[in-house]
Amino acid sequence: MNNIEDLKADDCEIVIVDDNQDLLTNVSDYLSLHFKKVHAFSEPAKAIQFIYQGFPGIVVSDIKMPDITGVELLNQVRRCDSNIPVILMTAHGDISQAVKAVQEGCYDFIEKPFEPERLLEGINRAIEKRVLTYNHALLRSALQNKDAIETRLMGVSPKMAKLRREVLSFANLDVPVLIHGETGAGKEVVAHCLHDFSHRNKAQFVPLNCAAIPSELFESELFGHVKGAFSGAETTRMGKFEFANKGTVFFDEVESIPLGAQVKILRSLSENTIEALGSNTAKEIDIRIISATKEELKDNPDFRQDLYFRMQVAELYIPPLRDRKEDILLLFEHFASHFMTKNNMQWAGAGPQLQRQLLEYHWPGNVRELINVAIRCVIKDCHDLDELLNPQEQESKNKAEHCSLKDLVNDFEASILINSLQRHKGSVQAVLNELDMERRTFNLKLNKYNIDSRLYKDDGEQ
Repeated sequence: MNNIEDLKADDCEIVIVDDNQDLLTNVSDYLSLHFKKVHAFSEPAKAIQFIYQGFPGIVVSDIKMPDITGVELLNQVRRCDSNIPVILMTAHGDISQAVKAVQEGCYDFIEKPFEPERLLEGINRAIEKRVLTYNHALLRSALQNKDAIETRLMGVSPKMAKLRREVLSFANLDVPVLIHGETGAGKEVVAHCLHDFSHRNKAQFVPLNCAAIPSELFESELFGHVKGAFSGAETTRMGKFEFANKGTVFFDEVESIPLGAQVKILRSLSENTIEALGSNTAKEIDIRIISATKEELKDNPDFRQDLYFRMQVAELYIPPLRDRKEDILLLFEHFASHFMTKNNMQWAGAGPQLQRQLLEYHWPGNVRELINVAIRCVIKDCHDLDELLNPQEQESKNKAEHCSLKDLVNDFEASILINSLQRHKGSVQAVLNELDMERRTFNLKLNKYNIDSRLYKDDGEQ
């Protein structure tokens, strides 16, 4: 199986088709200056034979040709692989044909005569789309293999492709790795991959959330203790370091390790030994340390710098979801489908409006938040992200959209009265003066909107 990052823009192939041999030669020569693989065909039938499903490139064709027109070529290419972008070159008199071709799936059309830069611009846009759809298809294929790294670290964006390459290259180096990433970005998933793709994968992967362990129990949790080592130590207990021998220990939120424990951890890692609390005997251990943080540890006064340098021999940076928008819809679809399959539920999927909202949202909770949103969309049969994330605000908005002008005016008038009563602590006279109202009109309004002025009084003033 190919790696998901196999197709790069520079490797995308160009098929150019035109029965005008002079124009074909000139255009193909020009494109050869910018692209590695340019294939020129004066006969459309031969171009169609050359193209296959999964072809890693795009097609540029004249629209008016004998035997097979550009529109017919478009249809045959789309039947072969609908994800291959086709650009049609057309003379002015063929514009109506080109418009029809766009409706049938043509990616773009360029009117002859054209500037070379205009052609290059259109081709670059088409290549960008082709790279995305090609890699997307590869990812779908890779997801069928549950052991592949693409199944764990999903995404077609260049940043995720880079992260996968780095994880695979670091996995067997057997050095400490420090993972940087925001909350919900998937730091533990990356740590698991480093372990599972390493030679240590037959031994234990032991995750520790450093922020969840009470400081007074931290050393006992890591190094274990013997019976009677402290009050309540009724039995001897193995620590996490010994339990993970030959395997991997993952420190999540490593910045939360108490300073006192940091000293002992540093010594243990330096000497490859542990000493349980209450014991005078050191035991040899062979563990790999992977750490994760959402904070900057360098020059952090709460984190020993010698321990920091011990833990960051290799470093990985997980991009936040908002910086890899190419992956958002793919991940959303995957998590929604997984939840539906697991719970035997049906949902129509994300329509154009929800897709746009998903791409525009900032995702402060990253992938963890995206999973939550996907599940809630299925459960609530929701197709509006604003309604899902801000239900009260959306309810008010919907109410305003469906209210008559009279209702909106009444709501506004009632709010003016209530705000004035609040400001003047229920003083009716002060409200009358501020709003320049007669007492009789004021009373009528209170009755109309069911407002009790006494609720706003502060000191019995009327």
